[in-house]
Amino acid sequence: MARTASYVTVLCVLFIAYLAGITHACMCQPEHPQTKYCKADYVIIARVLRKSVRRENHHDVYKILIKKSYKMSKNANHSLKDGRIITASSESMCGMQLNVGSLYVISGKDNRVDICNNYVKEYSKMTIVERRGFAGGYKKGCLCEINMARWSPYQHQRLGTCNWELFSKCETNYGACVPSRGTMTPEGKPVKCHWRQSPLYTDCIDALL
Repeated sequence: MARTASYVTVLCVLFIAYLAGITHACMCQPEHPQTKYCKADYVIIARVLRKSVRRENHHDVYKILIKKSYKMSKNANHSLKDGRIITASSESMCGMQLNVGSLYVISGKDNRVDICNNYVKEYSKMTIVERRGFAGGYKKGCLCEINMARWSPYQHQRLGTCNWELFSKCETNYGACVPSRGTMTPEGKPVKCHWRQSPLYTDCIDALL
């Protein structure tokens, strides 16, 4: 009987630890790269020069060299003037690890970056559509809204939106949501948007058929 009670106690402790792990995991709503671009105050190409040995309040500090700026507000420029990017040292706090020496495309509001609010990706791992998008191609679609389709990409599409399925590589890697030709709402937003039918996008779709 005592052995059974001990076994149940162990199971309870493990279950509580499991729930604690879930509670402290980084959780946020995924966003399409275009949405990250449109929301950002800056979009830069930067090389990571080094990682600071000392942490700041459990955050890692990276020294970067900005190679090119595609988008930069006055406040963002002030935040990045020291060439430092700060991110939580733990993935459970939505932090990220950057590779020293690598070239990245980074978008955000200030010099603090995380998985949820920023786009941070090695330039060599981006598709040509993503590269062109962050270079300004996504700007044409900022009046559109990309709606994450939770159940099916064919669910009802709201006005001025494109449905996006999270695990669909075609829309994620090769898609840009742009306004369709037609009327605008009184607020100046497009009535209808669609995924641009670029060769890479259509080839991806055809490969799935």
